[in-house]
Amino acid sequence: MSRTQAQRNRQRSLREGKLDPAIHRLHWHGVNPVTKTTPTRKQLLTKQNHKHKSRNLNHSHGDDSFFHAS
Repeated sequence: MSRTQAQRNRQRSLREGKLDPAIHRLHWHGVNPVTKTTPTRKQLLTKQNHKHKSRNLNHSHGDDSFFHAS
């Protein structure tokens, strides 16, 4: 079987003294991308209770409203 162009380039770079690209694979500097924590019940409830509240912080409710009767 013949070698792919990527394999040829890899071997050529190794012969020339460059770094092996396989060294850089699968290294996340201590971060494990598979680990995922589920939120606690308190976090879920807080998220539900404060949903959309940050959008309305700069609106004053009732202070600037008026009734215009024709």
